[in-house]
Amino acid sequence: MAIENARLHNDARRLAVLEERDRIGMDLHDGIIQSIYGVGLVLEHARLLATEEPEKSAERIQQAINSLNTTIRDIRSYILDLRPRQFNDENLMDGLRRLMMEFRINTLAEVNLSGSSEDIRELPQGHALALFHICQEALANAAKHSQAKKVNISVWTSPERVMLEIQDNGRGFDMEKMNQTLGHGLSNMHTRARHVGGDVEVASVFGEGTSILAWVPRFGSEQAPGAAKA
Repeated sequence: MAIENARLHNDARRLAVLEERDRIGMDLHDGIIQSIYGVGLVLEHARLLATEEPEKSAERIQQAINSLNTTIRDIRSYILDLRPRQFNDENLMDGLRRLMMEFRINTLAEVNLSGSSEDIRELPQGHALALFHICQEALANAAKHSQAKKVNISVWTSPERVMLEIQDNGRGFDMEKMNQTLGHGLSNMHTRARHVGGDVEVASVFGEGTSILAWVPRFGSEQAPGAAKA
């Protein structure tokens, strides 16, 4: 049975890798590669116009430059989804600060983080990693979809929970079309939270921004106040 379980686990990992490879391939083809191909067509047209209609040629070159700048922004946003998903020697707040800085560099948006490492020093590593991944997904969606100029990340605690909230002032979306807007990112956030006994709530108003609230248990079962001790 142990051998069979190990085989099934390896098969699941291979399937996940293949699915992620397919997703990346589709994203690159449908987005970035098509954009670069379009820039090439514009430059080819500009070359043909260069001799007979230099003013129109200059306009087409400027159009190509604008398109390349847009593509660069898209690549920066896409990079947020490809970052190594590890803590290294960081705690949760250190990891969130790193995400914040990378998001700021890639989007030029204002980002603020509030919270204290002291309040979550007993948070199990698996719970902290789940919140880290959820924040990463939320910021990736904000970069790709919301066009937000400001994002606030907050971490706070109750006696039994650690909460993480990511708020942006972007364009928001229709909650009835939430799955179409956030795609796999929303499903990933829910899966990560529920895997450690937590959950995620999403609120958004079209034109006013989005708020994602995630929570996980503050303690592991063996750490919980009142838990039996050996």
